[in-house]
Amino acid sequence: MTHEDTPHPQAAAPAPAPSRVLDLDALRAFALLGIFLVNVQFFVDPGMIVNQRAETDALGDVVNAVTAAVFMGKFYLLFSFLFGYSFVLLWDASARRGANVTRVALRRFLGLFVLGLAHGLLLFTGDILVTYALCGLILLAARHASVAAARTTAIVLTVVIGLGVLALAAMMFAMESFMDFDSLVAEEAGGLEGLLEGPYLHLLLGMYPMTLANVLFIQGPVALAMFFVGLAAAKSRWIENATTTRLRRILIVGLAVGLPGAVATGWLQVYAGSLPAELFAFGIATLTGPFLTAAYVTALLLAFRSGAGAKLRAALAPAGRMALTNYLTQSAVMALVYTDYGLDLGGRVHPGAAVLICLGVFAAQLAFSAFWMRRFERGPLEGLFRAFTYWRAPSWR
Repeated sequence: MTHEDTPHPQAAAPAPAPSRVLDLDALRAFALLGIFLVNVQFFVDPGMIVNQRAETDALGDVVNAVTAAVFMGKFYLLFSFLFGYSFVLLWDASARRGANVTRVALRRFLGLFVLGLAHGLLLFTGDILVTYALCGLILLAARHASVAAARTTAIVLTVVIGLGVLALAAMMFAMESFMDFDSLVAEEAGGLEGLLEGPYLHLLLGMYPMTLANVLFIQGPVALAMFFVGLAAAKSRWIENATTTRLRRILIVGLAVGLPGAVATGWLQVYAGSLPAELFAFGIATLTGPFLTAAYVTALLLAFRSGAGAKLRAALAPAGRMALTNYLTQSAVMALVYTDYGLDLGGRVHPGAAVLICLGVFAAQLAFSAFWMRRFERGPLEGLFRAFTYWRAPSWR
């Protein structure tokens, strides 16, 4: 080795620890499963899109309640947290390569925006990628925020949104004596029944503006709050520095606050059956959901430190490395199974059977992801997305 080939230790940038990368990838795969189980409800029961749940048997009600309590409003928070965490890693990696980090981030968000539009207009109206792209611009502007400022911003956003929704729900409860909100919802749903009865593509095109507004202005601020939590966690190297004792404390607090909120949310969304009740459930989920999400994260991180947990992490991580491919594939599978794109089974599959189908599809995704990632460095869509982000020819190896 010549003198010019000798590495200079002081110039070497520290690479992320492999364990941290595996933890993040495994958590991302876990988030994909939770999001899948929530999204499938809108295919199994298309009336949910217009706030009209179809009647089912007692077991179906239990499945829907458990899904609402355990998964709904929890896993998009986890995915958002990981998005904020990964943003810091992307920023650091781009800086080490000498790239224009702002330009790289902007191209990344533009790519997400375009993919999100296609996803929402062609596959699933509840797309989250457009929201991530737009909220990502705020995260980019606030990238130099301190850990304390990022945490404070997250807390303020969450509390303001949660209390605001609870106040609105309380006001609607008070007005129920002289205003029939259920009739208003039914009237709105009646005006949209033609969309439900027509081709799925017409439903997507007709519902997308309303759904996008709901995602942007209701879910968006909550997702942005979790972006800032992820930003603060990555800057403080939370995963690397968290001790077992600290993780256990967070787990206990998360369960103590999150579980009662989850039970209340599940009951209100399935059994209460009114617009004010659903709003009240969303307010509770906004305030308590982050605690249960934190419990999920800490429980998994603790599990990953054991021998069996390390095997679970290794099984999940490949799917997390190609999360974009798997997320869009899940929507494609749901559209093919439940709409006139394919089998058109929407409204004819029991909620419990739908959960089993999701688990089977996810198991297949784990197997395919492991097969793919043993041969390639990045997933099918990830290779194209990276090429656009860094403005270079696609490469998967």
